[in-house]
Amino acid sequence: MGGCQIDPNPDIIGIGIRISIYILSLASPLISFFLQSAELSGSIESSLGVTGLALFLTTVVQTALGGIALFHALCVLHLLGLVGISFRPKGHYPPSVARTTTFLALYVVAVSGSLIYFIYVFANARNFGNKPECNPDTKYVLFGVDIQATNTVIRWIFVAMFAMLALGFIIWLVLLSGAACCMALDCGWGRSRSSRRNDRDSGLGADDELYASGFIRMLGRLGASIYMMVMLELMIRRNDLLPTIKEWTFGQVLAMSMLIGPLVDFASLLLGKVKTNPSDNFLGSGGGGGGFEASVARGRFSMPERQ
Repeated sequence: MGGCQIDPNPDIIGIGIRISIYILSLASPLISFFLQSAELSGSIESSLGVTGLALFLTTVVQTALGGIALFHALCVLHLLGLVGISFRPKGHYPPSVARTTTFLALYVVAVSGSLIYFIYVFANARNFGNKPECNPDTKYVLFGVDIQATNTVIRWIFVAMFAMLALGFIIWLVLLSGAACCMALDCGWGRSRSSRRNDRDSGLGADDELYASGFIRMLGRLGASIYMMVMLELMIRRNDLLPTIKEWTFGQVLAMSMLIGPLVDFASLLLGKVKTNPSDNFLGSGGGGGGFEASVARGRFSMPERQ
């Protein structure tokens, strides 16, 4: 393998990009369960979705330009497994059929494109990328075990798996379309759904069941994220890469900056829980349309005028 070293392409799998994705992926289930802040969870999910979309688009462009190898595609598979792909506006806007349809269409295109891309990668694993001669030496790590990335059995298992995911995605779209049409035609679901909700809320131990299911879901998400991270790091360590993997580039700094938004929201959440003295209540009752807190929310950091 001495003459078949792979350029790691730090703009795709650099240390800064991985740190940013790891932090957001681990923070998302923890914050969603323990803090239960819709605003902060939405901020993190939005950052994850945008990061995933940018990563996928970068990978597709680099593939078209011949800038990545099979190794990079395998790493991107793990990174996308951590962040996903989503279009989720952070603001709260009035319901709109046009907005919902547009974002749903973009989501369908992105998810379909990613599934088709990875089907193509594994179906052509022997000749994929800018260094096909290195593909037989490329290692994919599965549960800590090194596997040849061009192994016929493994790659066709992945092809079948992504094909099944694509089929499931199509079925989901059909069911979603049917549900939307039924709701538009008023099929009587509203009353039955309301009665089921009342029955569920009136049952004993409903809160305990919700807490238990939420806790199990959090553990599942954490476990899956940790597995993807560990396998990715092992794959990076066990393949023969050029030392440029440790370089910091503009793309990595930009990825780290994606942490700023969730960090600001997290700080705002914590500061909002700080107790103040009763004598400080005038801060929220002054002039200026909502007092000091509203002024800060609008970006006006001057104290409100007394009336």
